[in-house]
Amino acid sequence: MNPDQMPSAVPLSICKDVAFEEGFFIATSPEPWLGFAKFNPSFLGRFLYLRYSADIYEPPVRPVLRFWLGEGNYRDQILPAPYDGVGVWLGRIPSDIKDVWISPTNREGKFDFEILEVRRPTVVELLRRGRHSPKRVFFAASAGMVGLEEEAGLNWRWALGCQPLADYENWRRQRQDTSNRHAQRLGELTFSVYLDVSGASGSSIDKSCESIERQSYANWRAIFHGGPLDPLAERTLASWLGRSSFTLMQGDCPPDPSHYLAALHAGDTLADNALETYAEHLVRHPDESIVYADEFGPKPVFKPGWSPTLQAFAPYIGRSAFFAGSIASRSDSCRISEGVEAILHSALDTKSQKIGSIKRPLFQLSESAGQRLPRRKAPEAIYRGQSLRVGVVIPTRDRADLLQVCLESLFGTTTYPNYKVLIVDNDSRDARTHDLMARMTVAEPRLAILKQPGEFNFSALSNAGANAVESDFLLFLNNDTRIVTPDWIERLLYFASQQDIGAVGAKLLYPNQRVQHVGVLLGMGGVAGHYGAGLPADAPGWLRRNLVPHEVSAVTGACLIVERHKFEAVGGFDAVNLPVDLNDIDLCLRLGERGWRTICNAETTLIHHQSASRGGGLRLQKVYAKERRFFTERWRFVIRDDPYFHPALSLYAAEAALA
Repeated sequence: MNPDQMPSAVPLSICKDVAFEEGFFIATSPEPWLGFAKFNPSFLGRFLYLRYSADIYEPPVRPVLRFWLGEGNYRDQILPAPYDGVGVWLGRIPSDIKDVWISPTNREGKFDFEILEVRRPTVVELLRRGRHSPKRVFFAASAGMVGLEEEAGLNWRWALGCQPLADYENWRRQRQDTSNRHAQRLGELTFSVYLDVSGASGSSIDKSCESIERQSYANWRAIFHGGPLDPLAERTLASWLGRSSFTLMQGDCPPDPSHYLAALHAGDTLADNALETYAEHLVRHPDESIVYADEFGPKPVFKPGWSPTLQAFAPYIGRSAFFAGSIASRSDSCRISEGVEAILHSALDTKSQKIGSIKRPLFQLSESAGQRLPRRKAPEAIYRGQSLRVGVVIPTRDRADLLQVCLESLFGTTTYPNYKVLIVDNDSRDARTHDLMARMTVAEPRLAILKQPGEFNFSALSNAGANAVESDFLLFLNNDTRIVTPDWIERLLYFASQQDIGAVGAKLLYPNQRVQHVGVLLGMGGVAGHYGAGLPADAPGWLRRNLVPHEVSAVTGACLIVERHKFEAVGGFDAVNLPVDLNDIDLCLRLGERGWRTICNAETTLIHHQSASRGGGLRLQKVYAKERRFFTERWRFVIRDDPYFHPALSLYAAEAALA
């Protein structure tokens, strides 16, 4: 055997919260742990190539690899999810490993998981992966040579943790599990694929029909509709109508309510296992009436979990979905002859449907088919209801230069009338700061000062401000921000005043007009980060999220509004465990536990001199290591799989890249 390579299938042992019954692992908690039964860390060196597989029909989950370092210390690494059945990770590992565990899933119940390969990567593999981040590779190698282990590890994670979307086809081939693709089988569920052939060519009709006919699941039928067609396309259509399971749509005859319907255009294709994957999903989730999936091809589309706000402002589901036939039977707004696609989109606009997603590549949509339905106008997201009291809370310590810009822009720009501002002064000593606050309180009756001496504790300062200000809504604002959008409060209130929404944040720009924040991505960089940062202000970003309101798991406390009763229901910011770092994200996650979504309204813009008084980078990671450990222990199950992101995308890139 090659001395750098262990056997292709690596034995796993049970470590924690796992049972083994009838040939299957059973997770007894949301964080089960398996161990590498025959693992010799010394044989690997400093880099590891790991290949693993999971059940193709279960939602892909990012495994967590845990390196035990002795004396109860460990270091966790979030791995790429086995997107199409197989996952691959290449990375740097600690030098003093005592043991290695892996948590394959974040759900209780039966699961399949196997380590297929563990070995030392070749130099060529490392160079190929790192070629897209030469600066990171240089910094990583340089830091390692002078003994700066943490700096080296951080840069290696960013250098090796992503691949460009342009590499998708090759990337996907390496991650496809074909071992459980079996002969065509018949299930209880029936799928009806409505194929719009309007203006289609014969080759595009063939392409779609052949993909339907190749399905590994046999219980389906294809229904043609639309026209007119040229003579060649007519002959092609006639040849398919001569086969069983291919028919023409008959007027407004409603579909069988027990069937699941899809609306494809000629030229669209299904992955060979698409219907089988849907059948497995719907058996496990029978309450879901609409289920959408990812799109593969030269321009793959990776979609987040159900995001109704994003769908309303930048529709992302398209026609890559199946929905219950009962929706078409009950539809008052659209008849079947007007198009199955129209019925789907009408149903997506209602709140009565349970909508699910399959984060697998199951559709390839034809670009030549074009847009058949008129584009919907996005809602006007500006609050116009009764006047609600807003209390703006600004914690500060000195930095009169920043505070003055913040206050002048706030009072000089804001159009919303019913607000008050409370500065929570944490031991400011600079005479210029005291002079500024004195002048501003005289000039502006809506401004008040609350003295809060003591050690800097952002959470405690914010909580004190919330308790002191009388308002229906609390708007936490950093002292290093500048208002750009005049009706910013109205735009934030539009969402914050909705019953099912908790925290709402804004789009923050650096002074150079590059994006600093359009929402927080859990897991980014290992804990959390600002996905979409660094792009130009007008860049659309992933699924156009940099331009429109959208769901996120958290927003930064630099600009965060929340209804008072919701804030108080979760106990405000955690001043005990998270005095400075990650408290805003923790607040959003606790609101989420109560069922209140978090929204980032990217149509609302502020300038932010991020952490101008505190610095940033690796230094802060070290300073707030205790807080980061508490946060990751508390929220690891969601850090590893942010529901508003995608498990195939990299956590080590600020814009869409492959994991």
